[in-house]
Amino acid sequence: MKKNRMNLLIQHLVSYLLVLLFPVLIILAYYYPHSTAVVKQKEMDWNTHLTEQVMTSMDTFTRYVYNLPFELVKNREIKLYDTDDRDYQRVLIANEMRKYNATDGFIDSTLLYLKNMGYLFAKTGSAYKEEDFSKPGIGYYYENWPQKQMFAQLSHLKAPIVRPVEEVIIPGSNHVRMLTFALPLPIGGYDTPGAVLIMVREDTIIRMLNSMSEMYSGNFFIIDTEGRSLLSSNQSAYIPADELQGFLSGLAENGEGAGLYKKDGHSYIVSHTVSDKNGWQYVSVLPVTEMLQGIQSVQRNTILLIGLMLLLEFLIIYISIRRNYQPIKRLVDFAANLFETVERKPMNEFETIRYALGELVSANSSLDARVKQTMRDNLLFELVSGKTAYGQDYLEQARTYGIEFPHHSIAVAVIAMDSSVSDDCTAEYLRSIEGRHSDEMAGYLLKSIYSHEMIFVCSHEPSYSIKPFLTELCRELEEKTEAKVHIGIGVTAKPDMTDAVHVAYLQAMRAIEHLRLRGGNPVLIFDELDSPKGGSISYFAELLQSLELAILKNDAGSVQNITERINCQLRSDGMPPHMVRSVYINTVSALLNGLQRFGPNDDGLLRLTDTAYQYRYTVEQMTGIISDSCIRLCGIIQSMLPTVRHASQDEITDFIEQKGLHADFSLQLIADHFTMSASNFSHHFKKTMGQNFKEYIDVFRIQTSIQLLRSTNQTLDAVAQQTGFSNTSSFIRCFKKIVGTTPGQYRETHKLIS
Repeated sequence: MKKNRMNLLIQHLVSYLLVLLFPVLIILAYYYPHSTAVVKQKEMDWNTHLTEQVMTSMDTFTRYVYNLPFELVKNREIKLYDTDDRDYQRVLIANEMRKYNATDGFIDSTLLYLKNMGYLFAKTGSAYKEEDFSKPGIGYYYENWPQKQMFAQLSHLKAPIVRPVEEVIIPGSNHVRMLTFALPLPIGGYDTPGAVLIMVREDTIIRMLNSMSEMYSGNFFIIDTEGRSLLSSNQSAYIPADELQGFLSGLAENGEGAGLYKKDGHSYIVSHTVSDKNGWQYVSVLPVTEMLQGIQSVQRNTILLIGLMLLLEFLIIYISIRRNYQPIKRLVDFAANLFETVERKPMNEFETIRYALGELVSANSSLDARVKQTMRDNLLFELVSGKTAYGQDYLEQARTYGIEFPHHSIAVAVIAMDSSVSDDCTAEYLRSIEGRHSDEMAGYLLKSIYSHEMIFVCSHEPSYSIKPFLTELCRELEEKTEAKVHIGIGVTAKPDMTDAVHVAYLQAMRAIEHLRLRGGNPVLIFDELDSPKGGSISYFAELLQSLELAILKNDAGSVQNITERINCQLRSDGMPPHMVRSVYINTVSALLNGLQRFGPNDDGLLRLTDTAYQYRYTVEQMTGIISDSCIRLCGIIQSMLPTVRHASQDEITDFIEQKGLHADFSLQLIADHFTMSASNFSHHFKKTMGQNFKEYIDVFRIQTSIQLLRSTNQTLDAVAQQTGFSNTSSFIRCFKKIVGTTPGQYRETHKLIS
């Protein structure tokens, strides 16, 4: 037996070693003699591919560069052919240039030069005079492009030019090497109004080139159509740019591609491609010596690793086979007799396996029970949510999972608890009451979609009162959990209806919402709710429309006014509880949409949105969230409004005395006079005069009308017309509101006194 076992061990060792040695022999006998040539060809192909990638990236960038003048000419706000040297016009153009930031990651600066104004406008919103470019540290100072020559060339520019990488002193006196594009506006046009300067940092292009491959150790050249070297990725290049022209002309006979170049006893792989977009040449130069050194190093390391792998594998295989041969055999024997009865004894390894298998069976049984419970809950939830019909087919399917509705009436209860209570403990306790079935009632519990809520579905006899049973349950839960419990109940006496259970569930949700917002008895039946007042839906729809319009108009005052009105209605007892959350959600959504317009990537807004849509909130919490969101939105609106001129108190008073008694006098009229928006002027007026605009104008007109009533015998129609009221009725209402009596009564009383 021992001899047979050793023979099996030797056979396994030989077979494993042959499997390992076969690919190793192939590598040593075939791959290594040809590896240098193969790698060299692969490197040439990869260099060609890399060069084409660089060309594609640069073509994409230059396409945007050459399209930019056309986009600027189309911009109606800039008005290139109709500019004048005004502060407003310069601010407008500077703001428009901020929009052209599509390639901020690549372009360092974009400057729009307008001859008529003598200014250059940067994409950052800055504006420079021509003389700023003659002073290092203020504008962009080119050491090899004098300022006078630069602007003379820009003023008469007819075609795009590209300046090779050169030293530029940027604002702040930093020295940066830049590749500069100068393009007329428009390209190819005559009598151009200006030009565009686009500057790209040399290190930005080099980072882009290096990002194509981390392992690349060569040098890139970019050469324009005139044979000038626009850029080199390495200042100490392996081959000067002018010496490449001879090689490239020879390579051009065979078209674009790659080849070997020798110089001073050194070999280089040169890959060359030409852009069909602008005619630029892209050249990659890679020393062959570095590549071969890498190959030789890989070969040596590979041989060493293979030797170590073979030694390690041999030890592992030998030890594994020696140690595992007998356990594997015994495990197979045990598996064959697994289900045979054995006497109990202290557990060894295999008895531990037997015990684990027994536990697995037990866990499987427990899992089956949990799956059955989940299926039962899913069936019940589909029923209460109205996704399935309450009919014979459903009852037959439900009976499989122990669900039966033997009585004629249906009731659904929603049981809500404080969030501090453990879901699992409460659910386990509640399920124990399912065993309390009586001859008159049978019910089932399932989890709601909302946290810390359970749903109780039951059938009962029409004469059975479900409320006392659930009231007792509520008391038990409060004693056990020491938490506040609410139970809303919906009852329907028509089980033949296909949506009877769904209707009862909706009634229970209405009742629980009423308890959560209005309080009262912790157990409430839907039929005990008061009838909601009519007309409130259309009123809130109008308020929400007004709120959305005010947000679109950036009218912070109206936004604050409307949200205060909505909050007052939410706090009032007249609104049905089932409408409170609907109005809250719509109001918060409108405010958050407004905030989204101003800060789409604001992390704070994301946190606010997550908080606003949590399910359980009291009325005070809802109105607090609405107020906080409104304050934040109004603050953003106010901060983004342009700075305006503030009128003094004397100026406002003089204008009101001149125009305040005219029938067409309005808030918009006086706001236009002082070049302010209506909402801004309204806030300024209240801050300056101490009261709002309408109250002040009404008092001013009523004071004037009092003088007319005392000193003349004019009719009320004439007095109303002279004091700016649109009709006599509005005059009488306003007079009575301010003075306390009607104009006629005031005149009569005045006559009696005099």
